This record gives sequence, structure tokens and C-alpha cells, in this order.
Amino acid sequence: MTEHGPEYNVASPALAKHRRLAREGLAAMTREQVVAYANAVEAAVLAAQRREAMRACVPRQRCGCASGTWHSDGADIHEAVRQQQRRALAACGSQERRARSDVEWQSMYEAAMQDKARRIADELWEQAA
Repeated sequence: MTEHGPEYNVASPALAKHRRLAREGLAAMTREQVVAYANAVEAAVLAAQRREAMRACVPRQRCGCASGTWHSDGADIHEAVRQQQRRALAACGSQERRARSDVEWQSMYEAAMQDKARRIADELWEQAA
């Protein structure tokens, strides 16, 4: 690490070409050559970073068993299945709500309000008696 940032050990054919042109300094190069050199450096650094990121992000293979987990202990498998079922039950309500149409929502609201009015009327009737 230098005072200006990390040192990248990168190489590419385009970068090698521009490094040959820059041996006498960037001041000896035209503006277009400097811009092309900067683009070559950026492309080489991004390619190196991409390679490192892909090496670190190895995709995990999914387990083929019913529990969907790599655990082999009965208690761990039981807990994994319980978590799967808990997530499925939590998602079920929102899936059903998304599937309802506006007409269904309106009819459910009207039915709930009629039920509420009936309960209030029954309470008042009991209080009056």
C-alpha cells in the first residue's frame, strides 16, 4: 500500500502498449493517448477486481434432501424444517391478499360492517331488555 492507495499488479496487452508509450512520462503523450492509457488502467484494474470477487463468491450448492440443509443431526434438521415452515406460513397471508381483487375486498368489507352492525344491535337489545 502506498500513500496514494493500493498497488495493483495488473497486466493486459493494451496496458503494456500504453506503458511503452509512457516511458518518457505522461507529458510526452498527447491528451488522447493519456485518456486511452487511463482507460486501459481502469479496465485492467476492474478485470482484476472482478476475478478476485468471482473467486471469493463461489456459489453454494443446494442440498438435495427434503430439509434443504446440509445438517446431518436430527435436531438440526428438525429446526431447519421448522424454519422453512414458519417462513412459508408467514408468506402465505400476503400471497392470499395479493391474489384478491378489488371486488373481493369490497365484499369482505361490506360483510364485516354488516356483522359489526349486527353485534352492536344485539348488545343494545340486550342492554335494553
